[in-house]
Amino acid sequence: MYRLPLVDARRRLSLRRGAAAVSAVASSLLFATRPVLAQRDSLQQARPEVRELRFRGIRSVSGSELRASLATQPSSCRSLLLRPFCVLTKSRYIFARKYLDRDEFKIDVLRTLVFYFKRGYRDAQVDTSVTRMGGNTVRVTFTITEGPATRLTVSEIYDSAHVIPPRDSSRELRPVVGEPLNLLAVDSTIVRLRQALWERGFADAVITPRTTVDTSANAGTLRITVDPKRRVTIGDISIAGNQRISEKTIRRSMRVQSGDVFRSSRIGLSQRALYESALFRRAIIDTVPRASGTTDSVKSLVVRVQEAPPREASTSIGFTTADFVQAEARFVHNYFLNGPRRLDASLTVGNLVAQQLTRSRFFVDFANIAQDNDIGRYYAPTYQASVDLRQRWFGSPRNTVGAGLFTHRRSSPGVFVDRGYGASATFTRELTVRTPLSATYRFEISSVEAGDVYFCVNYGVCDASTIQALKGEQRMSPLAVALNFDRSNSPLSPTKGIRLRAEGEHASQFTASDFRYNRAVLDLAGYLPLPFRRSVGAAHLRAGWVRPLPGTAEAVGLSNLGQTFESSQILHPRKRFYAGGSQSVRGFGENQLGPRVLTIAPDKLRGRAIAGGDTTWVCAPTVGITQCDPSAVQLRDRDFQVRPLGGTTLLEGSIELRLPVWRSVVAAVFVDGAILGEGSLGMITRGTGAVTPGFGVRYESPVGPIRVDLGVRPSLRRALPVITQTTDSAGRRVLVSLSPETGCVNGSTVGCRTFPDPAEKLSFFRALTSRLTLHLSIGQAF
Repeated sequence: MYRLPLVDARRRLSLRRGAAAVSAVASSLLFATRPVLAQRDSLQQARPEVRELRFRGIRSVSGSELRASLATQPSSCRSLLLRPFCVLTKSRYIFARKYLDRDEFKIDVLRTLVFYFKRGYRDAQVDTSVTRMGGNTVRVTFTITEGPATRLTVSEIYDSAHVIPPRDSSRELRPVVGEPLNLLAVDSTIVRLRQALWERGFADAVITPRTTVDTSANAGTLRITVDPKRRVTIGDISIAGNQRISEKTIRRSMRVQSGDVFRSSRIGLSQRALYESALFRRAIIDTVPRASGTTDSVKSLVVRVQEAPPREASTSIGFTTADFVQAEARFVHNYFLNGPRRLDASLTVGNLVAQQLTRSRFFVDFANIAQDNDIGRYYAPTYQASVDLRQRWFGSPRNTVGAGLFTHRRSSPGVFVDRGYGASATFTRELTVRTPLSATYRFEISSVEAGDVYFCVNYGVCDASTIQALKGEQRMSPLAVALNFDRSNSPLSPTKGIRLRAEGEHASQFTASDFRYNRAVLDLAGYLPLPFRRSVGAAHLRAGWVRPLPGTAEAVGLSNLGQTFESSQILHPRKRFYAGGSQSVRGFGENQLGPRVLTIAPDKLRGRAIAGGDTTWVCAPTVGITQCDPSAVQLRDRDFQVRPLGGTTLLEGSIELRLPVWRSVVAAVFVDGAILGEGSLGMITRGTGAVTPGFGVRYESPVGPIRVDLGVRPSLRRALPVITQTTDSAGRRVLVSLSPETGCVNGSTVGCRTFPDPAEKLSFFRALTSRLTLHLSIGQAF
């Protein structure tokens, strides 16, 4: 072991005399270490690799912050996830080698002393050692003697004009009496005070901190003097740089006008409004310089803008495991009819080449979800087309009104196909920064294409003629109120902050709607940066409730169903809640978690097996179809199809850890869970639930994270009702339920079946892979 002789010089490294001593200390340090470095150069021809970096004696400061402030760093894996590979190889692609820089090492001693000095420890001393570990590797050790802290005996803000309330002053003041004289905290206090003064209109305020230190007693005082000067108001506002866009349009977006008190937040909001309008590539609001020596309390503003192209067009194409190939085209006119109006036309077509890709194991298998004569409807392309016109700054810079036309064809594989067209009107008021409150009325003519099973189970309607009536065009016209609150730091991949969306809908005869209901949804996401490897912890919570209102059956033309609870309260399938998928519980496919039923073709139910020349019927042809037992051992799980039904209550949550791996590649581990049920919120814990862990990889592309997730699904063995079909006396096809009205208590209940069947034997590999679900999509899960 060899040691730099800093012991003799370390008493001279005390920084208690203040910043003026730093230069002298650096000079003495360089002079003291120069002979030793010359001797060491004769023993060492090449720079050694730093294998370990140790700290001893740290008690009062953050060791991670001190380590990060130094230039000397140890060799390490490039990512936490790569550590298992670093045991096997030290390739430069996964292992970063760090070498001892003698010049930087000398300065690191000074950096350590300055680090402690700024945090109130002015008598700190540092000793270092460099130890050979074998080959050309060394261990670097910093031994620190912190010494006593210089603690405050007086800490106060002197505001003779009392422009800041004493309560706010005490809240902003740091450090306080008894704490170390932390210069970083003093600087933060000055910044917060300056912002508070600017918000009150004192833009010319002078803040002067004064500190005194008694070195013998290790005590200090802090007095911050505030001279607010005069309150500043806004004078003339001039516009520069605009060519096509009128000054009137720009002024209407401003949150300030001549004569207002000069507040920094209002200036920032005005600049933000100009950027968010998409009319400008650049927008800067600045003060007009005043003549030297003048103390005028009026500040004039100049708004300098650089206009963006008024028209934009874009196209894109991509694919996901649920929507197959998608193509999108969009046209935007940001200054429609020479005013602050935005015209937005878009067309998205999905489900392309679904019939070919569905045979791949990576995509949704429609044939496996919906084996019936109408399976082709799930292969057909889906589309969404809309034309929206928005008027910005309607009556106030905070207001926006809009109207639009739309049409769509949406598909939820194995559940329903939803067609619709209509118009909408929206009024939005921005309550605070990134907190809009919107009221929307949407008039839509909707038609539902769903399997007969869906109507039979959800609506209690199993005859073909009534099902056809439900598939006709109906009005769905809700009035919705939505509140968005966004305090995240990025729209695509946030690393800190929260997002919240709360939405309520009401549809009844007063809104001209045939489908009548009340619905509420709460969606909350939070992001927290973690102290290791720039990792991010993310959490998500979604809760929903919907209740159908009486009168829907009569409104949709099914008055013959009577006034029973089940038949009169019909809910549109799009307004039910579903769980499972790339943005939900990732251990399941799209909409595959929640209340379910099993369907089976009658020929499967009456199937037969031949063994040793004997014919064994699962259900004899002479037995009525409703008397057949779906739990017969001759039937396999693959003979049944699982149909999701959706629910009226939802509680869903996720936690995710995102770990940078290499450049734009980010790994993630997550746990998702949800409970989906029927009934009131008090009954939600009795619904169908599951918790699924998983992991994935994201690539941070310019259009958003390209995400691949692999979720692990639990077996979720449940006794499920079974539905099949038969023909009535008139020869019409009719769906029938084999299970009793009281429901399926267990797998031995007549007409029910335990799914998956525990009697089925699978190989280890098939049992493992059958519980994995792959998701490929663009954008974070939440």
